[in-house]
Amino acid sequence: SSQPVPPPSSEPSSEPSLSLQPSSEPSGEPSSAPSSEPSSQPSGEPSNTPSSQPSSEPSSEPSSEPSKSSEPSSSPSSEPSLQPSSEPSSQPSSEPSSEPSSSPSSQPSSEPSSQPSSSPSSEPSSQPSSEPSSEPSATPSCSPSSAPTESPSKPRHGVNLYYPEWVSGKEGCRNDGDEPDYMAVNPTDWLSSTLEACCKKFFGGYRYDACMGRYPPDSDDCNVMLFYPDWEGSNQGCTDNGKEPYYMLSNHQYFLSNTREECCKKFYEWNYYSCTGTRPKLNGEFYPDWSGKSTTSACLNDNKMPEYMIQNQAWYLSKTLSECCKRHFNWDLKKCMGITNAGTSKWYFKYDAKTCVQDCVGASPCGGVAESWDELFGDRPTCCKQKMWYDNKCLGTTTVAVGTNKWYVKSMTCVKDCVGASPCGGVAEPWDELFVDKTTCCNKKMWYDPTCYRK
Repeated sequence: SSQPVPPPSSEPSSEPSLSLQPSSEPSGEPSSAPSSEPSSQPSGEPSNTPSSQPSSEPSSEPSSEPSKSSEPSSSPSSEPSLQPSSEPSSQPSSEPSSEPSSSPSSQPSSEPSSQPSSSPSSEPSSQPSSEPSSEPSATPSCSPSSAPTESPSKPRHGVNLYYPEWVSGKEGCRNDGDEPDYMAVNPTDWLSSTLEACCKKFFGGYRYDACMGRYPPDSDDCNVMLFYPDWEGSNQGCTDNGKEPYYMLSNHQYFLSNTREECCKKFYEWNYYSCTGTRPKLNGEFYPDWSGKSTTSACLNDNKMPEYMIQNQAWYLSKTLSECCKRHFNWDLKKCMGITNAGTSKWYFKYDAKTCVQDCVGASPCGGVAESWDELFGDRPTCCKQKMWYDNKCLGTTTVAVGTNKWYVKSMTCVKDCVGASPCGGVAEPWDELFVDKTTCCNKKMWYDPTCYRK
């Protein structure tokens, strides 16, 4: 017979039974321990503690606290988070943020911002802006701009002269380019190239010291000293003594310069290095000495070459002595190079001695070392034959010529070619034309003088 089924217990058992199939209806309260596998349908309320593995589908509403994943999601969220992330993203966003970041980026943006920053940058940009600033700078630049503005401000010059300022409490001389128009149009009367000249002219006496100390030029002043060409002085360079002629003051933009180099380049380019007191890097150290300091042809390397040689280094300066001598003293190369020569022992004609001598140093027949232009011969007879064919003394013979007893012209008359008393006139020279008698000589050479026959 069947046994009665006892009623269910009012409290759960300490250990649940392990049924083969789940119950057809859920229990009124959840179990104290989770099931080994998730249910096929979600519960009506979310659990207080998240599961160890994510669900296959996202929940319909966001959780009250976000999960802290170790890696970011593969796709961005549809709406930005309420709080910014602690580190920037690896790629920039497609649209700019509504507010700028508190710190600037390490690299500049590819395009400028639509609105300017409230404060200027600490360093100027490498290129000028496309439009001028709305307000002028506090201090003008030392050099004027390359092109004028469409609506210029009060003219400012690249070279500003000193003018007198008589405003009470500010008496002195300024060079800020703000001189009144009546001074600007009459610079010779009102403007000066130096502070001292301005103070002496307009604030003499007890006011001079105050003028010199009120607006003293400092190391940053664009034009502490103005230079002008010293055409009325040595005319070798530029000076800044404030004594420029009036016509230079009236056209100071042309004649006065802020620096010595600028003045020298404009007015003394032919003497630039002497004018500036500088020296360029030289292409060589040897130069030809044409000053007369050297007794012979010579190239020097004492670094005292003239200015015109520095201006044309490619031609005048050489890196070696040999190069200098070959270029400038090729006709006297040995002396320029300092090579001593004892001679060739050949023979040449020495004009001051009127004879042939040997190319050597010593006693006769040596006549010293021949010059480069002297023609040399292998022996004395050849030299005498070529150069002294008319004089047998060249060969050193002792034969005394007594003449031919013919006639030739000497001292405006005809004389006999012989040695002795008249009518002998001495031995004729090789170039004298000889005649057989006096009558023929007078008829040919002295036909215009009838006394020739009686002399």
